[in-house]
Amino acid sequence: MALMVIPGLAACGSSSDSGTISLPPAASKPPASAPKAPMIPNPQPAAGFTPLPTPQQVVAALPTGRIDPFAPLPQPAAAGAPAAAASPLRFTGVIRTAGQAQALVQVGDQSGAVCVGRRGVCSGSGLPALLPADWSVTSIDVASGRLVLNQAGQRRVFTL
Repeated sequence: MALMVIPGLAACGSSSDSGTISLPPAASKPPASAPKAPMIPNPQPAAGFTPLPTPQQVVAALPTGRIDPFAPLPQPAAAGAPAAAASPLRFTGVIRTAGQAQALVQVGDQSGAVCVGRRGVCSGSGLPALLPADWSVTSIDVASGRLVLNQAGQRRVFTL
């Protein structure tokens, strides 16, 4: 048995040709015209499933945009008298701050908050009045988004 181990150990020892290593031959590349796996054009859905629409079907179903995407959106007419829509006032929102209801309005090129009272002046704000002298704010309903003004004795109601 020892005789068999010695030749095995001798075979594991270093050889005199330490610089040469033989590699197996390289595998040849497949030819360029090799047939590829067949592609399934449209897989059929399993029974009981509804197929999803294609991306082209989704895009085709979308409506096209507005004629002029930069034009202002049409504003709903203010409730109340027809003259309210023609007034220079634009009602844009309501807020409640420090227990006081305020309406956000735009009059001409100026905008700001108005409060209940003559000319809509908010006490303690130090800001000038936005409304003309013959206007006053009668009520502001934050919950329903409603502003009621009195313009020279005529009641004007604005809603969001």
